Amino acid sequence: MPRGFGTRGVCVQWPPVDDRRRQLETWCEAQLGPVSGFEALPVEASTRRFYRVYTAAGPHVAMDAPPATENNTQFRRLSERFRAHGVPVPEVEAFDDRGFFLVTDFGDRLFSTVYAEGGAEGGAEDVLELALRALVRIQAVPVEAVPPYTAQRFRDELEIFTEWLVGALLDGSPPAFLTDIWRTLVEATQAQPTVTVHRDYHSRNLLLRDDGELGIVDFQDALAGPVTYDLVSLLRDCYHVFPEPDVARWRTRYRALTDCGMGDAEFVRAFDLTGMQRHLKAAGIFVRLKLRDGRDSHLADIVPTLDRVVAVGAMHPETRRLAEWIGGDVLPRARVAVCAR
Repeated sequence: MPRGFGTRGVCVQWPPVDDRRRQLETWCEAQLGPVSGFEALPVEASTRRFYRVYTAAGPHVAMDAPPATENNTQFRRLSERFRAHGVPVPEVEAFDDRGFFLVTDFGDRLFSTVYAEGGAEGGAEDVLELALRALVRIQAVPVEAVPPYTAQRFRDELEIFTEWLVGALLDGSPPAFLTDIWRTLVEATQAQPTVTVHRDYHSRNLLLRDDGELGIVDFQDALAGPVTYDLVSLLRDCYHVFPEPDVARWRTRYRALTDCGMGDAEFVRAFDLTGMQRHLKAAGIFVRLKLRDGRDSHLADIVPTLDRVVAVGAMHPETRRLAEWIGGDVLPRARVAVCAR
């Protein structure tokens, strides 16, 4: 996603000025009238492209989402559904069957910027409160509005780690004991209450708008999944590390805002194991972005993400062997491999 619509704040590849962009520019002018500027915004793994469109009435974000690769019907439907439940996602102001959209511009102030300015204190306290309250509203969206986050999908995501990080990056093979650990991690996701899940509820998809309110982007892949999923995405962000006492404090704050039907110990275990599954998937995706897609935007995030798996895995007896293997074998080799890239 782009700056102001979910930027990663990293070096990116810029799309060329091609015929499709010219079509988008022409379409925007037909919707908005005279356009004074058309600024390409950073992109990542998606086939979508984003632009900030400047007009006399103010800026908008234009999105080019090719229908062959993007579920544009779901994007429009979820924008309406989330907004109807008080979830602050961009409004679709106009769209075209070619996959052209105009949506609300939430600005540039990502949570990652707020975190960097204030650490775990000050501004981060305020924006995390906004995010937790919005998360409760997301989880109140009826699960019938989104597809299920199935056990098979969770298993497939773990295979991204073994295929791309262990296999493609390290030229290794997964140890046999991973089968049992994968089963444990997947079972932990399935044992929780099911709610609507954003799936990427973190500091590069959450923005503090100029009016002091929250903006949420990258919502189109929402699924019905485990209640801890978005909370662990927020508090154990792949791109920002909060001290564990702060993680525990904000986890407790979330539980004060909503009844998720789980006891404290059960919730903490589910939170940790779900977070491990997510971090393993993310590490694999970061490698895939480089090796398959030629994008090095997340190379620097691979080692810190694995560090988190080691730290959390060591807390639970059923994942301790995984933590020892990653800490003793995978991490040292990954550091070398990432530096070589």
